[in-house]
Amino acid sequence: MKIFLAFIFLTTTILFAKPFVYTDYKYYDIYPTNKHKLEDSMDASSPIASFGSVRHGTVNWKIKYAYKRQMKSGICSIAEVKTEVDILYTVPRLAKLHKSPEGTKKVFNRYYIILKDYLRKHSSFAVSAADEIEEELVKIKPLNNDCELIKSDAKRVARSIIKKYKKKNKDYEIRTYEGFLEGVHAEKLL
Repeated sequence: MKIFLAFIFLTTTILFAKPFVYTDYKYYDIYPTNKHKLEDSMDASSPIASFGSVRHGTVNWKIKYAYKRQMKSGICSIAEVKTEVDILYTVPRLAKLHKSPEGTKKVFNRYYIILKDYLRKHSSFAVSAADEIEEELVKIKPLNNDCELIKSDAKRVARSIIKKYKKKNKDYEIRTYEGFLEGVHAEKLL
């Protein structure tokens, strides 16, 4: 009975493995003199620009995948797939040595939560893409004696999935007017 339960646990762990997600933050300091200058301070300090406009936060993600091919009785197939998602958030923070008024800190903290939630929605597309890569690569049709073709099929499928989720990410950006509909503008918090 113990062996049977161990087999079920191992099988479930392999079949329903989740991507490894590594998250990192890159901060830029802001120096607002009051809560009404918060937006101006982020605009002045932000290193993020897109199509000529300044952004207060961004997320960059990269998906890595690896798989094991196996050859049994002249048939090549994919035996196991693992994915890794590297996520880098670039966001503002109140400069440590800068004395911001208490009201400014409160407004910034509320804004920061909204900004991070918005950026997390963007990063969720990467995690979903990695999940789908793990699901779809193991479904690639086994081939007689051709592990190189399996390799090119896996690359094609993975690239297609990543492209699909990058489009979903961009559509989300457009649909929310670059976060405006999600509250990613500090002046709304005053």
